[in-house]
Amino acid sequence: MTRRVELDWLRVLLFALLVPFHVAIGFVDWGVNIYGFVNDHLAGNGMKFFIYWSHSWRLPSLFLIAGLGTWFLTGKGTGIRFIGVRLLRLLTPLVFATAILNVFGGYAIALMNGDAAGLGSFWWKWLTEPDPRQVLHLWFLMSLALYTLLCWPAFVFRKRLAEAAPQPRFLLATLLISSAAAVVLLKPYAPALTGDNYQFVLYLIFFLGGYLIGADHRRVLDWVRRYAWWLLGSAVALFIVKAALLALALIDDVDTGLALAAGGWIPRCLHPPRTTVFSIVEAATAWSWCLAAMGLAGRFLVSPGGILPELNRAVFPFYVLHFPLTLVGLSVAAKYPAPWWAEFILLVIFVYAGTWALWRLLDQLGPIAFLVGGKPRAPVASKSN
Repeated sequence: MTRRVELDWLRVLLFALLVPFHVAIGFVDWGVNIYGFVNDHLAGNGMKFFIYWSHSWRLPSLFLIAGLGTWFLTGKGTGIRFIGVRLLRLLTPLVFATAILNVFGGYAIALMNGDAAGLGSFWWKWLTEPDPRQVLHLWFLMSLALYTLLCWPAFVFRKRLAEAAPQPRFLLATLLISSAAAVVLLKPYAPALTGDNYQFVLYLIFFLGGYLIGADHRRVLDWVRRYAWWLLGSAVALFIVKAALLALALIDDVDTGLALAAGGWIPRCLHPPRTTVFSIVEAATAWSWCLAAMGLAGRFLVSPGGILPELNRAVFPFYVLHFPLTLVGLSVAAKYPAPWWAEFILLVIFVYAGTWALWRLLDQLGPIAFLVGGKPRAPVASKSN
């Protein structure tokens, strides 16, 4: 099975970005709509800008890399064994974390809203009265499982895809047009936040696009590496245009601007300006940043180093474990008066350190680590005398 070191590094960095991203949401005013509470001292527009920038391309990049990774995985077969193992690896942490780990994050939210008495009774209610919201951040795993099932028929044609791979520019242009069409046609009818509604189709295109890129990954990755700086310049310019269009809509009317950002303006009888242009720019921004990130990784992140194999093992469990700790940390910080920047820095350190410590502990327990997405260490080859 082939590995691309730059993609491994990029995957690790993108998942690491989750921690400051999720902590940051607790320091902006609209974070209350997501977590149910926010910190007692809030950050300014700079934090909102960071969240908006990272959210515009981080998840598309992760689905793109997941599609590429699936290409490599299917090199060993695409039959029932492949799909069974893949779904087991995705759904086991989803079920376990939703039932056991996420309850602590849910309890932190309930405490902050005065809706919880004791952890035991809250946990019992959590288990006996299931709610889709209990999945929390793990919707990503659910989407990956669904995308794998939906694209499974395409995996059968793996060899033909490799033989008939188009030129990188043509393939990427086709994926960009498909993504833009999905946003233009679907976003007006329903808002999306966690991979639902129009984002479900958009991220599916990124996942399938990653698989198609995998069919000719050497040429495509070489192309984005050569044009990395041009792609980065395009990404910056497109994001500035996207942010400017949104700012103009918000200045004109806040509700209309928010609808333009989230989607679903038609059912609400709102009329944001330049919706088609904004939707096309949204898709183009995501692709530009994704490709620029891969290109820059191909230029500067090509050495595996001694730590990359361990980080590769840790990244999936880190993703599963970090969010409950984030919510618990935010709920504690909100009760103490302190500068927001100090609390933000301390919380980021706490979540990184706490998540890593939990993962190291579970990693010592052998097969139990599989419940959070862990894998056993690769055996070390013994040296012959």
